[in-house]
Amino acid sequence: MRHIATLEALADFLEADLSPYDADHGIAHPGIRLDLAATQLARAIKKGERQAIAIAHRLIMLDPHLPFGKLIKSNLARALKQQTALLTEAEKLALADQTITLLCLPFCPREAEDYCRLVKRMGAPFASRVIARSHPVNDRARALVAALGMPYPHPGER
Repeated sequence: MRHIATLEALADFLEADLSPYDADHGIAHPGIRLDLAATQLARAIKKGERQAIAIAHRLIMLDPHLPFGKLIKSNLARALKQQTALLTEAEKLALADQTITLLCLPFCPREAEDYCRLVKRMGAPFASRVIARSHPVNDRARALVAALGMPYPHPGER
């Protein structure tokens, strides 16, 4: 996993222009600046901006180590969950496979929970793929895989 400390380093790593998401708040701390840009990226995803969706997808696939990484990756997955119709079939397949990879690790990363929710929202074929191909080795990952097979509660049942 490659360590990324600044917004510029992330842009280079992703080979993407992140300047539209760099809200100039006069903050010098590179980690906070990166987090603020990721928040703007998530907002753009929620608005249905295809370029933002592609950047978030690439970030999740390449899985760099970031300051506030779990929070950033989880927020992007939650934003993508609201725009699954705009993901291509290839992107959905790759997201499912990335989720499988995380669920099979000896230690299940915290963002795997949001990735599982995203996969579930993408539809039964992708959830079934994750269920069939995951071989979790810890209780947390096993619980996440089991939850993929459960239906969403109806409104009012939560």
